[in-house]
Amino acid sequence: MNKVYLILNTIKHLKFQQLFYQVVYRLKSKSILSLINNENIIYEGITFKQFSFVDKNMITGQCTFYFLNLTKSFNSVIDWNFMEYGKLWNYNLEYFNYLDHEDLAKDTKVELINDFYNFSIKNKRALEPYPVSLRSINIIKFAVREGLKNESFMGCTYQELQFLHASYEYHILGNHLLENCFAMILGGAFFNEQTWLDKAKRTLYKELDEQILDDGAHFELSPMYHQIILYRVLELVDWYETYSKKDEEFLSFLKDKASKMLSWLEQISYKTGDIPFFNDTANGITYDTHKLLHYASLLDIDRTRMPLGKSGYRSYQGVNYEIKVDYAQVGASYQPGHSHADSLGFVLYYKDKPLFVEGGTSTYQIGKQRNYERSTIAHNTVVVNNLNQSEVWGGFRLGKRAKTYIEHDDKNRIKGYHDGYKHIVGNVYREFILEDDQVVIIDSIEKRIGECKAYFHLSEYVSVLEKKGSTLVLSNGVSISFENAIRYDVIKSTYAEEYNVYKEGITIIVDFVSSLKTTIILL
Repeated sequence: MNKVYLILNTIKHLKFQQLFYQVVYRLKSKSILSLINNENIIYEGITFKQFSFVDKNMITGQCTFYFLNLTKSFNSVIDWNFMEYGKLWNYNLEYFNYLDHEDLAKDTKVELINDFYNFSIKNKRALEPYPVSLRSINIIKFAVREGLKNESFMGCTYQELQFLHASYEYHILGNHLLENCFAMILGGAFFNEQTWLDKAKRTLYKELDEQILDDGAHFELSPMYHQIILYRVLELVDWYETYSKKDEEFLSFLKDKASKMLSWLEQISYKTGDIPFFNDTANGITYDTHKLLHYASLLDIDRTRMPLGKSGYRSYQGVNYEIKVDYAQVGASYQPGHSHADSLGFVLYYKDKPLFVEGGTSTYQIGKQRNYERSTIAHNTVVVNNLNQSEVWGGFRLGKRAKTYIEHDDKNRIKGYHDGYKHIVGNVYREFILEDDQVVIIDSIEKRIGECKAYFHLSEYVSVLEKKGSTLVLSNGVSISFENAIRYDVIKSTYAEEYNVYKEGITIIVDFVSSLKTTIILL
């Protein structure tokens, strides 16, 4: 019965459109590629100012690939269905991001594309909208860069886009649907297919208006996915600005969205360019903040500085520290696949290094590690009865979810609460008082029942140097004091900044009854 309630609490937040297309797409037969003659394909001239070559070597030679910090060497034949490292690794194999590598020969890249398509045709490999979107963008950009038009693989890319035109991910929505649109508008322009382009443009108008919040944040509230979508908007502005059939009103719309997204990204990022690991976020997946700001400057896109607002995130900079605070709602309500149970959490850099960290995101594989990283105990917040604030489950599912409310919000003080434990202790309150050299955190529980623990996760850069009663002195000179604590424990823990890489840190677990005052001195 609990599983039934869990499922009901999950699907009740979905849009009818998602449920409808879940049924439609499950009933459709799978789409596969076939050999076609590409002589009748008409190409349109497209140019890019910036191709944004990738930093990491994703491929060595022709048969060794490196994604998500995992390496696989194929002997002489690439298994494009290789799944030992999970679905996400296989997706990276078929995204073809490595076509951006300058040090990989053009002929090698062409051979890889042809090998993939031949494998797909021979093995009747089913097409999937998301990897088709990313792959088609990468192949078209490669073709534009190298001046390729009559290669045999272009017929397959055209075929994939025909499939995608009829297979937008309406059952998922969110960033997936945006990626579909970015692929189809580029493909529509490149292959001179006006119906593709028009549909993608209409959908982008609607989705970007909904998915980009008033303060510029992408509504899934993952800084990493924000960077990914911002890059796609910049990439679209890049080629669309010189497109012969451009719509000036649409171009202006895109630049306005990019400007707002840049403002949010600049404020949520640390001075180093790092981003806080709120929700599903990791390093090494997309272009970092500094590169995105540089790309925007090449496109002459201004950043309109706006305060952080509807996203629920707040940022404060002291003399030696930067703190990012999370009063965000689940984002988005009907697409919470990348959300964590992390309300009222925070992360903090001290002297440009991580000090208070989160469990991070190291995997999308359904299982114990994925469950932990989405759980409340993996974040710097309060846990009641060892339960999650929101029902994260199934890798990308969310049942009942905490709602967050802000009661006071100014530069040096923010106070609010969430109702994720209302069935146990009522509302859980947290207040941050932010000063130049200290942070005070005041936690309180509405009802004096339940087992309350505050979790504080510290990075690999520090250890506990000394314990003085209710005060801990860290090896970097920072001190943490607890008032009204029953007891506290310091344990070893791990956290992730990248996929499949774990760092050793320490976690402080503080037991309290109804209130806890934590003072962090950062001289």
